Amino acid sequence: MDEHPAVFRFEKWLQIYAGKHPSAFYGLYRLARKDQARVVTPDTQLVIEGFPRSANTFARVAFNRAQSERVRIAHGLHVPAQVIRAAKWRIPTLLLIRKPRDAVLSFAVRDPISVDQALRYYLSFYETVEEYRDSYVLGLFEEVTEDFGEVIRRINDRFESTFAPFIHDEQNVEAVFARIERNSRKRFGETSLENKASRPFAAREGLKRKVEYELEDPKRRGLISRAETIYDRLTRKPAPDR
Repeated sequence: MDEHPAVFRFEKWLQIYAGKHPSAFYGLYRLARKDQARVVTPDTQLVIEGFPRSANTFARVAFNRAQSERVRIAHGLHVPAQVIRAAKWRIPTLLLIRKPRDAVLSFAVRDPISVDQALRYYLSFYETVEEYRDSYVLGLFEEVTEDFGEVIRRINDRFESTFAPFIHDEQNVEAVFARIERNSRKRFGETSLENKASRPFAAREGLKRKVEYELEDPKRRGLISRAETIYDRLTRKPAPDR
């Protein structure tokens, strides 16, 4: 994709617009001969989905590390269609979310996507899945990266599942990052590792600052406000019963 940014941008366009409609998206996905193992099916045991750069890879790898048996997981397509089908089939679902400014900046640094397109993608994703709020457990970026075991316990409580919680200690976290790095080296090679790998790298912070000013442009104020509003609505805790 680094060599073909136009192809990447077109793929993102499809995710933004077709990703809200399961029949259209999955039809196009099959035509593209993409990895079908990531697609939710009636046999899927867990769905893990979210906007890119929202701890998607960490959640999947950490979840798998905690389980003693293989779990069929649908993941990493970054489209509402996955959540919509999971809701239809009543499949346990973890929806990941990160504050919009942080998620958009991280995404724009990693991939050849404009800030405007990234913001519209964020809005398309979360405004669509809001309608299915009762069908998934929401996992905030901070919760997943700091106490993922508690997130898995919430999944078990909500869906009456018996997934093993992740023990969120230094040893397990380092093992997760090591696995992510190995996978990234295989996929991207050494040249693009720091920019592409789904784990923190200090060098990426410098790149972030170069695109951060774009979010401050007044013409993006409306998109940012909408993104922050949907984040607040989804993450707002319900008032306690009286």
